[in-house]
Amino acid sequence: DTGKDKYIKDLPDDLAKFEKILLNNKGGFVVGDKISFADYNLLDVLRNHLVLAPTCLDKLPTLKSYVERLNSRPKLKAFLESDAHKNRPINGNGKQ
Repeated sequence: DTGKDKYIKDLPDDLAKFEKILLNNKGGFVVGDKISFADYNLLDVLRNHLVLAPTCLDKLPTLKSYVERLNSRPKLKAFLESDAHKNRPINGNGKQ
């Protein structure tokens, strides 16, 4: 847990870089106007951070809506609601 408080405190500023990328790309995704591998990777990172710090996107409306939009994609939503996903740990140390 060493450094966790500072990490969480700095998180909005660190994530603001991704907010800027999405704002600069008018296509609504990290690269272009279609979902890509980069979007799924960013979504995974953001979802994990939301477990660690549930309010980390509150000051980043573009990122927050991006996560909501991607989470609502039908196949991804079905997977996220599945037991296979819900029972999967997000890290190897057993802390969540």
